[in-house]
Formats: sequence, C-alpha cells, structure tokens
Amino acid sequence: MKEYIRDVYHDELRGSFLVIFDRKKVWNVELHLVAEFERICKKFGLRYFMTGKTLLGAVRHQGFIPWEDDICLMMPRPKYDRLKKVIDGELSEGLFFQDIYTDDGFSMSCSRLRDSRTTAIGDHENKVMNQGIYITIEALDDASDGSADEDAVLAMEKELWLAVAEPDVLRGMPERVLPTDMVEGLLALSRAERMRQFESVAAERFGTSRFVGRLQDAFEKRQHWQRIWFDSLVLLPFETMQLPAPVMYDSLLTACYGDYHTFEVPLRAETNILYSADIPYTECLEKVDF
Repeated sequence: MKEYIRDVYHDELRGSFLVIFDRKKVWNVELHLVAEFERICKKFGLRYFMTGKTLLGAVRHQGFIPWEDDICLMMPRPKYDRLKKVIDGELSEGLFFQDIYTDDGFSMSCSRLRDSRTTAIGDHENKVMNQGIYITIEALDDASDGSADEDAVLAMEKELWLAVAEPDVLRGMPERVLPTDMVEGLLALSRAERMRQFESVAAERFGTSRFVGRLQDAFEKRQHWQRIWFDSLVLLPFETMQLPAPVMYDSLLTACYGDYHTFEVPLRAETNILYSADIPYTECLEKVDF
C-alpha cells in the first residue's frame, strides 16, 4: 500500500501530542480509501468535500487532528445518489462500499467505504456488519429555512427516516405528519425500499432552500448551513494529499465549532473502536475476547 502518511512506521510528536505508529498506519489505510474514492469521483465527475473534524484537521493541523481518526467527506445529494449507482464494480480488491442496501447489519443514513482486510470494530456483538477501517461519506441535503412550508417538509422527511431506522418510534408517535394508512404502507415495505422512499424525497427537494446540512442534524434543529458556503471549492493540504473544501470553510467551521483555532490537547486519544491495520475484522471478531 502506498504511504500517504510521512514516516508512517515511526512514532511522532505532533505539537505536544504523541502519535504512535499504529495510529499512523490506521490513518494511512483511511487515506488509501480517500485516494480510491477520489479516483472514482474524478472518473464520473462527482463533487465532494471535507467536512466535520476532517475539515477542522485540514485547516488547523494540515492533516489529521492528532488525537482523532475520522475521515468524513460530503457530497451534494445528486452527486451522492449518482455515486451509489456507479461505484459497483469500480472498487479495488478488498474494498467494500457500505450502506443500508449493501450491508444488512448497517443502519446509518450515510455510506462508508471500508477495507475488509482491516479492523475497526465498534460493535463486537454485530457479527453481520462489515467492520473494516472506513471513511464516511454523507449527503448534503436541503434544510428548512424556518418557514411553515419548509418545516412541514422537514417533518415529513423525519418520519420517512424513522420508518427506516426506528419503525416502532414512528408507530408510537401520538401525532404525525404522514397519514396513518401511508405509515402502515411504508412499514409493510422492506427496509431497503423504505430507504429509497426517504432518499427520493430528499433528492426531489434538493435545491429548494437557502439552507443545507445533514438531515439528521436538521431534524433535531441542531444545525444548518447557508447554501452559498458550498458554491465553490478550494484545495487544502491534508497530510501528503490535497483535498477539496468549501471555499467559505471559515464560516462553516465557526458555525460548527465556534473559535475553532483555540483547543486543548488531551493527554491521550479516546476511542471505543478496536483498530488494526493488519488483521481482518472477521478474524478479530472470532478470536478476540471482548
């Protein structure tokens, strides 16, 4: 595997934080996945950009946040949906594109690109789900602008998502936007078909609001962003790579983290994930005494 992390097999002090080489090996697998993802995006003309702690790391550390392992990328909904149609057959050996349609053990609204030859076990009781090292790929969707019409559409989307992720919660809601017969019809469908219904509404709505974001955040009114922040992209250094970011990344990071240049270095990295860049997750699930 190509080395995307400088001096990957040696420990390194980044500022006052010690990054051990085992973590750097995990990072290297993740950047290998990014390179594979970027190759496919370029082939099919798909637009993506860094978000979350990946974007924060790029701006603040020119790479990974030294005590974090996350890679999170985002695509506008139309590009995200296109990716899922073209990625089958495009991946190198050992890699797996994971979403609700391809993995019965997976229950998130995002997708993940995983290396099945590695380990990133966060749920040792889930013997079905692929748990190789991964990068996360999310859709950028329309969020409500605060108007009654937009709020009603968002409420409907939330119920469509509950039909996928928490059908019992949807059934038990005392008041719903969706009519009861529609809810029962939805819940009679397979989980994959319910997901298609949810995604089709998100796709149909895309481009109608001044605000965008992660739908799961928008449902809880935690956060939304201005669409104009994502109108164009700029390349930023990330380890040995150059990755795209929204040109108005300062506004995005300030909305997400406040004064993001000020931070406290932890004593050690905290994670509930068991990582190995060398051993397949299937072997760890079989042999490790959790």
